[in-house]
Amino acid sequence: MKNKKQLCMALLCTISSGLLMSSCKKAQVAEPETNYATLTKSKLSSTTTPSFVTNTKNLNIVMFVPTDNPALPDYKTRLTALFTHFQNWFHTEMLRYGYDKYLGLAKEDSTNLIKFIEIPAAGPQADYPYDSSISGSKILNEINAYKATHASEFSNSSHMLILLPQRTDGGGQPFYGLGKNCFALDNANMAVDKIPNPNSNYLGGMLHELGHGLNLPHDHAKYASEEPTLGTSLMGSGNVSFSKGQPTFLTEVDAAILNRNEVFQNPLPIEIPYESATTTINANATFNSSTQVFNLSGSFTSNKDVSDILIYMDPNVNNEGTGVNKDYNAVTWRFTPGTGNTITGSIPLSELYYKNNEPYELKAKLLLKNGNVITQTYTFSFLNGVPQIGANGSAKFCQNASYGGYGVSLPVGQYTTADLISRGISNNDVSSVNVGLGVKVILYDGDNFTGSSIELTSSSSYLSTFNDKASSIKVIAL
Repeated sequence: MKNKKQLCMALLCTISSGLLMSSCKKAQVAEPETNYATLTKSKLSSTTTPSFVTNTKNLNIVMFVPTDNPALPDYKTRLTALFTHFQNWFHTEMLRYGYDKYLGLAKEDSTNLIKFIEIPAAGPQADYPYDSSISGSKILNEINAYKATHASEFSNSSHMLILLPQRTDGGGQPFYGLGKNCFALDNANMAVDKIPNPNSNYLGGMLHELGHGLNLPHDHAKYASEEPTLGTSLMGSGNVSFSKGQPTFLTEVDAAILNRNEVFQNPLPIEIPYESATTTINANATFNSSTQVFNLSGSFTSNKDVSDILIYMDPNVNNEGTGVNKDYNAVTWRFTPGTGNTITGSIPLSELYYKNNEPYELKAKLLLKNGNVITQTYTFSFLNGVPQIGANGSAKFCQNASYGGYGVSLPVGQYTTADLISRGISNNDVSSVNVGLGVKVILYDGDNFTGSSIELTSSSSYLSTFNDKASSIKVIAL
């Protein structure tokens, strides 16, 4: 794995059911297509105006210009060639998995160039440092104020790439993903004919951050079947490999997510993009020691159509932690939903890099046809190369909500009040439970498994009606 300081900056907003929605009646703009596979980099350069594809909804590309740092005069021509190259790269990668779709790029009415929305900033470049909590929100607030009086300049999609001229004062500037918005810089080297660039990762960094702005979390190539032949996943350390001209690819999971992204649709489907859904996910797995394969099973419910099941196997290596910006090494799989809303799939251990004594999160995700992604997280760990699931599994019981306070892991078994106290869990003191893969938990409000109870087959960050009520507990292998 690359040092994380070499990697792109973080996806700062987790993809969840609370995504933005918008609708658009803008007519499609038909554009001639170019066979980019036949073009050399010298032909597809910053002095060429190539053809590109425009969809019903398109990526909004903003050039945000501080008062003391003007945009480069050639940026529209130069970046039209670069973004057309990006568009073709996405299309070629998606074709690998059977998705014949393009990222939508809007056309400027008076030219053959991509449409850029140039917005004058309220302040100088120093007002917009790297910090997302400061400059990211500040920039978005200024863009939203501009949009309120210039709505026709935007494509009405949820996705926006925000560019700033590279700072001339040596300071840092936004270069990260923030929900469906992503930030990058522009300089004279942001051009097709500057790939590869041995001195900068900005070109690949822009493409990687654009991936975040298009709903893609981090992921890593599979150890056996992808990395040796395809190279580096864009959403892993692809910022480095792409910039250096090394093999860089989209994983199947990334392509599936983009296949449902609103700016890849032409024409638009009837679904409202990213509309929330009422869902449940119940995943389980068993381990076949002979074949060294995880066999995934389970079921789901959803009041919106589900197109794909996505699985992320995310190790916590060297206590790096979990969650946003800790998931560069997550290896992914895509499965088709089974008859009756079932989940079935196989995950060979040979595809994992880490399988000795590492804790893992298995993230089971429903990809809806409207592009929304719903996630349920399960935990397990390896012990001497053996995954601890099912009969070897456990659950962690935490004192406070969101897994705060003390936390005590209990293996499969039955625990009275006295048992819990002896293991460090006070009576009537559990507020959240991290349920391990392949087990379920039953909590009782009375000793010796009496009284009212609640059953959990997945983790709960807050027990709500059963908060601080557990007096006895069963951890059961599924």
